Amino acid sequence: MDSNQFILDANAFYAGMPFLSSSASYTTNSVFDEVKHIKKSYYGLQALIDAGNLKVLEPEERFLRQIKAVAKKTGDISTLSVADLSILALALQLKKTIISDDYAVANMASQLNIPIKNLSAKGIRTIRKWIAFCIGCDKAYDSNITECQLCGNKLRRRYRRASRH
Repeated sequence: MDSNQFILDANAFYAGMPFLSSSASYTTNSVFDEVKHIKKSYYGLQALIDAGNLKVLEPEERFLRQIKAVAKKTGDISTLSVADLSILALALQLKKTIISDDYAVANMASQLNIPIKNLSAKGIRTIRKWIAFCIGCDKAYDSNITECQLCGNKLRRRYRRASRH
């Protein structure tokens, strides 16, 4: 594994990361579609692809299924976008470090022992497991349920601390 190669989330592109390194970086079509609207950077991104410094790959389906299964267990599934799921799966598949400031991505990466680098200095300190709860009767549910089965109220999310990082 080349430690200078990274999987890039959309915010890494917004911060200019692909232009700051001469090493190859990876991303997925979902992330690339999110960032290619930046007209001033599009031709630069295409130049990076042409030079082989940016590779746009899709993860294998089995890694995507594994990410979704863990995201359901942690309760992060409702906050992760298709792009988030794809970069997590690609990082797991290629055994590379993700560059992201997204908390849900960092939480999942920690759960899966995927190395992650934050663009900001802060980073993740606590791994979280999300639960849904009813504000009316305070009954707790799995995070993928949206309505209280007792009183019909819309559920909110909160986290239950799972472990220290």
